[in-house]
Amino acid sequence: MNPITETIAIALPLLTIGLAIWFLTRVRKQRKPKKEKVDDRTRQERAVWAWANILSSTQGPVSSFGVSKVEMELEVHLPGSPMYPAKVTWLVDKESLGFIEKGKELALKVDPQGPEHIYPNGSWAKPL
Repeated sequence: MNPITETIAIALPLLTIGLAIWFLTRVRKQRKPKKEKVDDRTRQERAVWAWANILSSTQGPVSSFGVSKVEMELEVHLPGSPMYPAKVTWLVDKESLGFIEKGKELALKVDPQGPEHIYPNGSWAKPL
């Protein structure tokens, strides 16, 4: 056998094996489902309008920043879904504390893919 034939005889199987490994790793990467990174900002962006009845509301003292920690039990009404109970804790501006008393209705936003993620409809409150 001449040297060129020997080189081809060795290189061709190695090249075939290399291409097969490359092809299989590409196919395997394409099959893996990509996990969607979901953070609070993503949830707020896809949240839809909803409303709730306030069943109970507990306010903490007003801080030096003019906000109060408020814990509420809500009866949430998300369009296209049955009503469901939920608990939320928000930091609420001192001037807006009158909006969140027991028995009042509250406009809010809810993530339809995670209805436990409930956000205030406005800048007067921030979820904790």
